[in-house]
Amino acid sequence: MGLGGKVALAVAVVSAVATATVGLLSYQATEARLIEEVDRSLQSAASVLITQSSRPRGPLGLMDPRNPGPRVVVPERLVGIDQYVVQVLDDSGQAIDASDGVTLPVDGVDADVARTQQGAALTSGSDPNDATPYRIITVGIPGGALQVARDLTETQSVLDGLGTRLWTVVVLVTLGGAAVGWLLAFGVTQRIRRLTAAADQVGISGSLEVAIDVTGSDEAGRLGRALDRMLGSLAESRRQQQRLVEDAGHELRTPLTSLRTNLDVLRRHRQLPDDVQLQVLGDLDRDVLELAALVDEVVAVAADRHSDAEATTESLGAICRTVAERVHRRTGRQIDVTSDDTTAMVQAASMERAVANLIDNAVKFDSSDAPIEVRVAGGRISVADRGPGIAQADLNRVFQRFHRSAESRTLPGSGLGLSIVAKVAADHGGEVFAGNRPGGGAEVGFQLPPDILN
Repeated sequence: MGLGGKVALAVAVVSAVATATVGLLSYQATEARLIEEVDRSLQSAASVLITQSSRPRGPLGLMDPRNPGPRVVVPERLVGIDQYVVQVLDDSGQAIDASDGVTLPVDGVDADVARTQQGAALTSGSDPNDATPYRIITVGIPGGALQVARDLTETQSVLDGLGTRLWTVVVLVTLGGAAVGWLLAFGVTQRIRRLTAAADQVGISGSLEVAIDVTGSDEAGRLGRALDRMLGSLAESRRQQQRLVEDAGHELRTPLTSLRTNLDVLRRHRQLPDDVQLQVLGDLDRDVLELAALVDEVVAVAADRHSDAEATTESLGAICRTVAERVHRRTGRQIDVTSDDTTAMVQAASMERAVANLIDNAVKFDSSDAPIEVRVAGGRISVADRGPGIAQADLNRVFQRFHRSAESRTLPGSGLGLSIVAKVAADHGGEVFAGNRPGGGAEVGFQLPPDILN
């Protein structure tokens, strides 16, 4: 059963239970009220009959001196109402007189009233001859008891009609509730079915450009908006991956072409002078290193591995000094680190990679003998050089993947280093910056947020 059927069934069951409960309570209240009125009328009728029987002998012949039983003569009609009948009991509980054609049931309670000749009891029963239902009051009188009964056929007919109408209402309300539940469920599930169809379309076609219903403020509307945002994020991720593959393929062609060219030179010219061979081998070594660095950075960006480590409390100055010493040993370049005692909750490996990329970028562009300056102050890490600086048009683009300015096309590098710096800074909630130094050179770095500093 689908969601619509379940909702319709649930509403129908709730409607049926609620209506049946109200109907049952109404039926019981009506029955109790009718019986209460009948009991009141029986009490009144019994009082009238007893009062009439205690008067002096009159035209009805209420007193019968020859009758040793109770001094009550049963009238043909009581207070003008046909539903009332009368029966007289002796002190043993046996009927000694009754309205014509009537036999009222006598149970143990009625017999006790007749035996004690006092008190009263209200009971229900039926004539054993014709099964006519009666409501009976038995009142003790001298010599036995007087029973006054009222035919409940009409009352039972009213109650039967009321019960039929109540059950009809229950059925109609249940059907109406099921219809309303189905309409409500159809309105909700219709949008869910559209979302399901959209998800199926994505799964079958692989296309993320699918129209999603984002209307409504209920759960289905929120689900549609969430699915639309998810598809948008997936589409953007796919575009970034495609761009990464395209850009990486383009960047890989340069060192591969150089490698192929130099290998072809060595293959064709086996008797090259020593100095030329050394130059070609140096070019091969440079191309291999550049290719290795490019592949490593592409893998790092594609796998986003620099954001997986657990954050720990680290000294930013210590990280910068460690990276500076490593770059110095590799390049021989002097790197000065000036740092305060700031510590932060950072991913140490990714932070070292970001600082290394900043320093490598400065070393690559600064061909002077001036030292590379690294400054750490209050969560701000900056690397300054005395290179050509950054063109104004490139200031907002240096952190983009594979972006390389016109001046850097002839220099080794992948164009991914600063984009990794931007990603590391963003993972830590920070921001990157880039600018030109007074007197020449560039200053590039990032600022960490105060909430991770100690």
